[in-house]
Amino acid sequence: MIPLGAVEFSPADVALILAVLTLGATAFALPATLTLAWIGHRRASTHPGWNAAWYWFGGTAICLATTAFAASKGLGWWSVPLGWLPTLLLALALKPRIGQRRT
Repeated sequence: MIPLGAVEFSPADVALILAVLTLGATAFALPATLTLAWIGHRRASTHPGWNAAWYWFGGTAICLATTAFAASKGLGWWSVPLGWLPTLLLALALKPRIGQRRT
């Protein structure tokens, strides 16, 4: 039977939908955020794992915000690669030079 009224979601349904959307968006953001995490790992002088994790968290926040903004403008699936741009540009700007290695 097809419901003919407004669709009502319980709070648990809304939480599940938001969790699935967030995890899916995070998975779509991995090409850009892992690149930034690698740059963070290379830039660290101590604790490269923690530095990479913080770069990944920051890159994920930037990427998800940009993707959500692009999606709100009606760009559809194009919002995913457009969401990568700020994170990849940040990785490019923070990339250590070839001769510069951590000690």
